[in-house]
Amino acid sequence: MKYFDNASTTKISENSLNSYVSYSNNFYNPSALYAEAVDSKKLIEDAREFFIKYFKGDKNSTFIFTGCASESNNAVLNSCIIRKDKKYIISAGEHSSIHNTAKHYLELGYNVVFIPLASNGSIDYEVLERELDSSVALVSVIHVSNETGAVNDIIKVFELVKKHSPNALIHSDGVQAVGKLDINLKELGVDFYTISAHKIHGPKGIGALYIKNINKFKPFILGGGQENNLRAGTENIPAIKSFEVAVQDLTKKDFSAHKKAFLDNLSGDYYLVSDVGCVDNIISICFAGVRGETIAHLLESKGYLIGTGSACNSGVKINRVISSIVPKKYAEGAIRISFDDDITIQDCIDLAHELSNAVENYKQILKR
Repeated sequence: MKYFDNASTTKISENSLNSYVSYSNNFYNPSALYAEAVDSKKLIEDAREFFIKYFKGDKNSTFIFTGCASESNNAVLNSCIIRKDKKYIISAGEHSSIHNTAKHYLELGYNVVFIPLASNGSIDYEVLERELDSSVALVSVIHVSNETGAVNDIIKVFELVKKHSPNALIHSDGVQAVGKLDINLKELGVDFYTISAHKIHGPKGIGALYIKNINKFKPFILGGGQENNLRAGTENIPAIKSFEVAVQDLTKKDFSAHKKAFLDNLSGDYYLVSDVGCVDNIISICFAGVRGETIAHLLESKGYLIGTGSACNSGVKINRVISSIVPKKYAEGAIRISFDDDITIQDCIDLAHELSNAVENYKQILKR
């Protein structure tokens, strides 16, 4: 099988896996007081310091290690959405862990405003600026869309927010940005930034949240006071150290040739969502007259695994993000293709041919 769903998850790397196995022998509780536990605690703190340095965090910032990116995202919203006399601005292109949490608060009567998207899935900056005022307490804008690969200009978001809502906190979900963009958290200016291990060849079950100022964060999980009283729960040392290795091994990759080869060899009635202003490793494309789920099954029978959008929304028939930005006749035919190192240019060409033929053959069968 050829795997083209790397935006959903990546295969754990050999280095990351070896690290996980090695540190699995370190079973001590980092909160205990004997020497072995103190050494375990130092392993975590070393990883934390590495993350701050690698992602160029603010002088007094920190990272906390969480169970996943969804937890990190929930932690931010639950920390910041407190008062009903404040406004909370969320981009309509957020991952479901942000979108559904924001919807929950909206249903509870909080003033949550969703900012619409441009045609490629990036935020509409003009609408964002119109909504900004002194009542805004939080702005959350995803850095790279998990659905389309659209890149949001977080520095521009920061500048707009500080101009019109100087007291607002800013969060960005950077899960799909890590390894694709150069991340300098000090330059981005964000108060919170979410990252995940399993999107960059690390293990599942471990995420991290950048916190610029701990005094601006209210803990989401309460308990024994781990993670400097910011996230309770015994720390997962093997996962944290394996995550650290995954970040250490990061290399920025260029998939522009892969994307070009795929699109140059694709035919049929389709709508390209991931056009300009998108990372090259994610291609969101929609076909008329056939459901995305059907396309995925047709390609699976040919030895290709693709996505139909975020795996966290696999039970949803219509893709929320895609349906808001594409013509109606294409909305149900959304698929997402995402590349990684083991995909060759020829693989992309072969997939394009198989995809074109599969869709055309299916439509011919429907006509009979």
